[in-house]
Amino acid sequence: MPGIDINYFIRQANKLTEKIEQRKKALAEETLEGNAGGLVTAVVNGVQELKSIRIDPKALEGGDRAMLEDLVVAAVNQAMENSRTRMKQELEKVSGGVKIPGLT
Repeated sequence: MPGIDINYFIRQANKLTEKIEQRKKALAEETLEGNAGGLVTAVVNGVQELKSIRIDPKALEGGDRAMLEDLVVAAVNQAMENSRTRMKQELEKVSGGVKIPGLT
């Protein structure tokens, strides 16, 4: 088609891909937390990798293993949701608010 510069679109797509990759690298350095009952804290990075779990010694006093397991799951789920939300926000900034399927 006359007047359409396909190379321009390819360059723009490559620039967008580069920006997305840079932002993902930066997100991998950020940490987000999830907390459950004030007793368990899960720490993840911005690309949903679990980095650590902190358990308050008080959570171990009762000896209720099932409760502790539930708290760990809840804290990890909250941290992961916080991370997904953060990633979505950052990638939407990079894409100019355009929601690109498969990015998050």
